[in-house]
Amino acid sequence: MKGKMGRYFAACLVCILLLSAGCGPTTNSSEIPKLEKEETVKSKSSKNPVESLKKKNELPEGGIVKKAQMETIAGKEGSYEFFSTDQDTGITYTWTYDGKKIQNPIEQNLKVQFPDERVEEIKKAANNATVGLGLTLNKGNLAAPVNLTLLLTEKWDADSVILCKMTDQGPEKMCDVSLDSETNDEKEVTRLSFPVTEMGDTYYLVGGKTKLETEEKDTDKNSTSSNKKSASEEDSQTDRNAISSPEENQQASNGEEENTEMPEHTCTISIECSTILNNWGNLKQSKSSFVPSDGWIMGSTTVEYDPGETVYDVLYRVCRETGIHMDATYTPAYSSYYVRGINQLYEFDCGELSGWMYRVNGWYPNYGCSKYEVSDGDNIEWRYTCDLGRDVGDEYMGD
Repeated sequence: MKGKMGRYFAACLVCILLLSAGCGPTTNSSEIPKLEKEETVKSKSSKNPVESLKKKNELPEGGIVKKAQMETIAGKEGSYEFFSTDQDTGITYTWTYDGKKIQNPIEQNLKVQFPDERVEEIKKAANNATVGLGLTLNKGNLAAPVNLTLLLTEKWDADSVILCKMTDQGPEKMCDVSLDSETNDEKEVTRLSFPVTEMGDTYYLVGGKTKLETEEKDTDKNSTSSNKKSASEEDSQTDRNAISSPEENQQASNGEEENTEMPEHTCTISIECSTILNNWGNLKQSKSSFVPSDGWIMGSTTVEYDPGETVYDVLYRVCRETGIHMDATYTPAYSSYYVRGINQLYEFDCGELSGWMYRVNGWYPNYGCSKYEVSDGDNIEWRYTCDLGRDVGDEYMGD
């Protein structure tokens, strides 16, 4: 299956060309076995042992977490936090990683700065937002999906906040921001939380009121009324249960047990090659019939998965069930599958920098797809690149 293009893609190609014996056998979608879950334990000797990171870690002044430090939490269960307080604004920021998602540890630069030069301009461009904040994230690749939480020094008069970045066309929304409030030093302040999928730019948090005060009051009244009604219904149900016979209660209990079902686990997956439409002149003529007119091989589709399955497992099953061709090779050097082709479209079919990449929840993992375990609600995208990832939003592949 396709792993991450760039470093993974380029290194893999070198191995194929120069050390062909280093790559495993090639298979097509009808022959690809599901990857067996194996844990490879590597003994590492180090002259300078690194102290394992804790669940909560204060960032050094420069905000750098070294690769060796990240290795101590790679693949481990649980959340790991890195926090600091900006001296100029007093804003406390916390980065939260899921240890299991860190499969290819790399150095992280987690220092955050809060410039105010263009904030008023951005607020005006964002439909006259009433509140705003700029934040600069240093350029670098992420070791895993990460969440950033900001504890402000004041309470924002807003009920909706988004994260955006400035483009030539104006502010471009990146994601919604979780908005909450808490008391800090006997003062009510706002807490903002959002996922980070890219770095290396200045981004902006803008927000304001989307509800009228009358709507908020009505919502509070409805909530109170609903709570009272719910309490009344519970009391009534208790009374009915109290006068039910033991036999009736036993039957009801048995019925509940019989109707208990295991919850379903779902994610969404899509496959597209629209970048080829913009690079038609580079496409091999024999492959033109495999490119859909709109670039979509498979639109976003919700599918079930079993806990522990990977992005590889999901793509393999979807392609098999829908009859979409897929070709992958196992690469021992990376202990992962690499996707060479989907729907008869292979790496290098549209130029020397072309091939398949995958993205999960807006982030391009820096490791193979058979190492990325799926979580509920994940949005998996398989995208064909003609420019080593730069044309599909991966900012770091050309570096």
